[in-house]
Amino acid sequence: MMSSLVNIVLFLALVITSVCVLGMYRKLKRLDAYHSEYKRIFDQTAEALGSAGAALRAFTTDGRDVLDALGTKIDEAKVLLSELQTVTRARDAGHGQMALSHRREET
Repeated sequence: MMSSLVNIVLFLALVITSVCVLGMYRKLKRLDAYHSEYKRIFDQTAEALGSAGAALRAFTTDGRDVLDALGTKIDEAKVLLSELQTVTRARDAGHGQMALSHRREET
């Protein structure tokens, strides 16, 4: 009798342990699935950040090229403006001389 009572207790312990192990197995499977999902998301995030970094580098390079071209055009514009001012002054000085000589001829 004592032996069968012990067998029943041991069998119940085995059943309870099996149920607990089965529950743990399911939780581990779920955690494994979550881990795979997190890994996939982190990989996508790393790829997106890599693409953003490449775009930023390209933008910086393009911006530098545009800035250099703009600086060259500004320098060209300054030279042209200086030449235009020189021509305008020469023309105004020529008109002043012509007006002065024209007045002398009238008197």
